[in-house]
Amino acid sequence: MEERTIGRNGSSRKGSFRFGIGVVDGKKDHTVVELGSIDTHRLLLSGGEREKKHQPLTNSLSSRQMKSLSALCDTILPAVDNFVHTSDESVNTFYRISASMAGTPQLLGGVICEKLKHPLTGLLKLVLWVLSTWFGTLMLCGMGCVSTKFPFIHSYPDLSLQKRQEIMRSWSLSYLRLFRLFFRTIKLLTLLVFFTQTDESEENLSWKAIGYCGPDPKFKAQLKNHFLDGKSKGAEEDKEDEDAEEVIGPLYKGLVHLNNPRDITADALRRLGFPVSVIRRKHKAAPNSSSPSLVIQCDAVVVGSGSGGGVIAGVLAKAGYKVLVLEKGGYSARNNLSLLEGQTMDQMYLNGGLVASDDMGMFILSGSTVGGGSAINWSACIKTPQHVCKEWCEKHGLELFESELYREALDAVCEKMGVQTEIEDEGFNNAVLRKGCQEMGYPVNTIPRNSSSDHYCGWCCMGCKDGKKKGTLETWLVDLVKSGNGAILPGCEALKVLHKKMEGRDRKVARGVAFEFEYKGIKDICVAESKVTIVACGALCTPALLKRSGLRNQNIGRNLHLHPVTMAWGYFPDEPASEVWPEAYKKSYEGGIMTAMSSVVGEFEQSGYGAVIQTPSLHPGMFSIVTPWTSGVDIRDRMRKFSRTAHIFALARDKGSGTVQSPHRISYTLADVDEENLQKGIDKVLRILAAAGAEEIGTHHNKGRTLKVKKVSYHEFEKFVKEESSRPLADLSTPLCSAHQMGSCRMGSNPKQSVVNQTGETWEMEGLYLADTSVFPTALGVNPMVTVQAIAYCVAQSVVEVLRRKRSK
Repeated sequence: MEERTIGRNGSSRKGSFRFGIGVVDGKKDHTVVELGSIDTHRLLLSGGEREKKHQPLTNSLSSRQMKSLSALCDTILPAVDNFVHTSDESVNTFYRISASMAGTPQLLGGVICEKLKHPLTGLLKLVLWVLSTWFGTLMLCGMGCVSTKFPFIHSYPDLSLQKRQEIMRSWSLSYLRLFRLFFRTIKLLTLLVFFTQTDESEENLSWKAIGYCGPDPKFKAQLKNHFLDGKSKGAEEDKEDEDAEEVIGPLYKGLVHLNNPRDITADALRRLGFPVSVIRRKHKAAPNSSSPSLVIQCDAVVVGSGSGGGVIAGVLAKAGYKVLVLEKGGYSARNNLSLLEGQTMDQMYLNGGLVASDDMGMFILSGSTVGGGSAINWSACIKTPQHVCKEWCEKHGLELFESELYREALDAVCEKMGVQTEIEDEGFNNAVLRKGCQEMGYPVNTIPRNSSSDHYCGWCCMGCKDGKKKGTLETWLVDLVKSGNGAILPGCEALKVLHKKMEGRDRKVARGVAFEFEYKGIKDICVAESKVTIVACGALCTPALLKRSGLRNQNIGRNLHLHPVTMAWGYFPDEPASEVWPEAYKKSYEGGIMTAMSSVVGEFEQSGYGAVIQTPSLHPGMFSIVTPWTSGVDIRDRMRKFSRTAHIFALARDKGSGTVQSPHRISYTLADVDEENLQKGIDKVLRILAAAGAEEIGTHHNKGRTLKVKKVSYHEFEKFVKEESSRPLADLSTPLCSAHQMGSCRMGSNPKQSVVNQTGETWEMEGLYLADTSVFPTALGVNPMVTVQAIAYCVAQSVVEVLRRKRSK
């Protein structure tokens, strides 16, 4: 039998391993497991470095439901004959192909059955069945389904395309909210699937026609050699550490994937310095939190690896404490990124990016991957505004936010991320925003970023391909790994915080976390026993975890703020090249996502609220779902302008709030003052776009009105701007989006109005700390990354002091 030795860097040579000393009922279990010549280091890496090929979703819709769904998809995207033919065959194909010809309904059926976890999913399935019947169609479509020919009343799939589109338009503008909701849902899902689905060559039939290149061309060459035949250049046995880090990313030594046999997982954790007990059962009883498969001991367990969890994990590990990080999402190494919109949403966003409020009034994007939101956000690094610090200190009794400690924290996190304001070349959207503001005399500032001045990349919302964007997986989590005191466990979902009652203490004491993961298609449960527990899984997930853990504070899940966003667009033709601005080579999806910002409708010196004006990242899928639909031809015409259509949005610091029971149960009410601030913002955005030289402008209202700016009078322009910016925003006629969620477990000075005190510790449970955006006392008003990192940094100082006292006892 060959022997195998473990190298200092964790790599291994061929040979044999004997694992398995664990504990059962307090006794040592000396069961020996022969692992032969398994290369454990490579096996552990492969658990996260090489994603399994996307498995087709199971479509369990009935034939009747599928018939309706296909008809609806082909109403949104029918085959079009009456278009202007061009010499570009890709354009002609784009118009001729219907959704069903592209296989979209089948894919969408799988999404509805397996991925759509919205409370109204059942109602959607019911409507699909109802529309397959003549009486259901009569009820939902009115006289539009009646004809003079037998059988006189037709089901929706049997109607002509013209009648189906008329009905679809009537739903979009209906006085009945339920019809507008159904239209929004079908339109969103159909367009998102159609424009993000890819074939075996990772291409989409529409991309060339709309001027989209797919993944970053500079990255495509690397993708060709991307883990060929299951191997990575960085994972080969003889590669140097720096080569592995360049390919895989700097976290590879600290990652432990649990989709391997328990003994391999246990050995990996032991090599990282964590005591581990392997529980063996004589009978095949299902594991639970009282009888888990593994028990891992550590000083601190951190749930979440984003801008909150990543920071506190790094600080604690660097201070010499053993830290275990649990991350619900997976790990996407640099060279394992696809930079494909659909695949990225599925792998790196919460619930595949399919999160919305209960009434579908708000689309919500949230990161769910190692690095959290910092891995897929848009690089904006804005310090907590002074008026917000003052408000949190004076109105909420939180002296922390005007303390020297907090100022030091802001500086420390910005230094760690390399925040700077230089830009070598500004991207399309931001160039439009800056020029428009300058022409109008509006204030415009450069947004500090955690990326270098030459970082001209529009794919940061799909992960950072080269590590130039300094999210937590390139900064604080690197500190964790390099300290030798930490481990990161991706693909683990926290079930509950474990606690016990101590004699002589009023509060329960946190003692760790029970979490589950999937191994060979079966759910397994482990326990991390810790001296302190930190929950940092985001404002949408933290409340549910606390409630599952037995906390009863009435503020848990309340006071949710979302920074509601609404957008307007401007089209800048790229011909003739000699007269083009911005430059013809610039495309809407390229360049730094956020480099310019205007506070023209901010009220920072008065109420402290108002709105800021910034630019989004919109690749074809996200672009299509906010784009108005009025017909199959119109949506294609609009998408043909994709690469030269600039988008600018208004983001409100909202006074309105909502509640969150779970990521699938979110309610939210837009306050009147927030709606007014967004309307003021859209007024300014339309003027900015026109002043920058847009040929055509419009909003995202369902009516789909547009204005040819250079062909109308001043009075016509003013009328258009006034009408479009005064439209209601809470009636499902205009898409509202959110990429920032905060406040659902807010910090405060007493337990009647808050969930945690200003050290981050919960009022109810000793040793349980929160360190994410859920602790924000109010909405912030700007991008939250720096603020949440600074808060987590401060919480970490409190936790270090607690651990120091525990160690000295």
